[in-house]
Amino acid sequence: MIQPPKPPPIVFSREVLPILRQSCTSCHSGPSPASGYSMDTRDKLLSGGRHGAAIVPSKGAQSNFLRYCNGELKPKMPPNGALDKVQLSVFKRWIDEGAKVDSLVAATPQNPPFLSEVRAPGRGAGERLAPVTALALSPDGKTLAVGGYRVVRLLDPATGNLLGTLTGCADQVQSLAWEATSQRLAAAGGVPGESGEVAVFALTSGQVESKLTGHTDVVVSVAWRSGTDEIATGSLDKTAALWSVSRGQRLRLLKDHADTVLAVAYSPSGEFLATASADRTAKLYRTKDGVRIAALNAHQDSIVRLAFSPDSKRLVTGSADKTVRLWSIKEGSIENPDATQYEPEPLTACAFSPDNQRLFWVSASRKVKVFAANGRDFQMEFTDATDWVTSLAATTDGKTLIAGTLDGKLLFWDLATRKLLRSSENRAK
Repeated sequence: MIQPPKPPPIVFSREVLPILRQSCTSCHSGPSPASGYSMDTRDKLLSGGRHGAAIVPSKGAQSNFLRYCNGELKPKMPPNGALDKVQLSVFKRWIDEGAKVDSLVAATPQNPPFLSEVRAPGRGAGERLAPVTALALSPDGKTLAVGGYRVVRLLDPATGNLLGTLTGCADQVQSLAWEATSQRLAAAGGVPGESGEVAVFALTSGQVESKLTGHTDVVVSVAWRSGTDEIATGSLDKTAALWSVSRGQRLRLLKDHADTVLAVAYSPSGEFLATASADRTAKLYRTKDGVRIAALNAHQDSIVRLAFSPDSKRLVTGSADKTVRLWSIKEGSIENPDATQYEPEPLTACAFSPDNQRLFWVSASRKVKVFAANGRDFQMEFTDATDWVTSLAATTDGKTLIAGTLDGKLLFWDLATRKLLRSSENRAK
């Protein structure tokens, strides 16, 4: 008799956390959680409150958390409405599978799972695919950096061949940024709920040259100011920061956002710094004196990605409100975008081509759109991605577009022929 295929493991951030956020954490989080039971960290989620351990990994039926939710223990939880059978089944399977937590930040297009404990699904020893959570092409166009769990893989963008592997990152690499000389690479990440860091690698040695620490939660975005050793970071701790790499010191802490800072970017000219947040705003700063010169307020949900055009005259913002907006950069009030495009799903990545001819973006629909750099004229789309695209990068000659996906794929498209050149797998080992 043919057995039905075994379902894939439950992914906490995608399947469990949204239920907790909807039904539980309003009472069980913060400084005074109900019954002393906080869900702010994995340890607290498992250990429970005044009534003892809440979750016993691998033993769903014996876990008080589930027993309260199904009414076996009183009072039945949550008090504002019972969970349905599907939700209870998800909780039980998750606990029975070991109660693994990949992230306490909801897995949305702007916050893909950190995968700090859950590894990529296996195909057998040594054949696991690792989610691609960051991509960055070196300024000289010779090296493609691919961020994964605790490592950065360096590839030849022309062939896809592995050039080397950089190790020394604390956890999942969330963002990558190259120094203008292509000799140093910054990899951002950290331990969810505990700390954030940026590891700066020297490419000549392949070693960590320095680490920038100080954020109290994961650094999800990093940018390198061209021609300097200054780096900007955006973190889940709701702050952005400026750093001196040579001194290993924080130069300035920016607290202008009311929520997670999801993206940071310097203009190629070095004149401006932009930050974007889950508070639905983007801020524009003048780098020479740090003065905030504009706020972009048109989006209705989290701004998850932003990028400057190569000539530093335009800024693109992509949002969970399913829109892409293009702005002219200037000092003073910036009231309205120059162009707005609508997507069927929240945005997950956007980028300009280095030749300043094209603008790329992709939403959770997985369709990669190619427009003229003015953000108005549609040119083509690619539909080969089979999971969320986390990052986009175009080669320096403007001929090839590269995408990294959460299911461990690297996709290379020829923009002239409008065809997929190749698809390679990002191996975990």
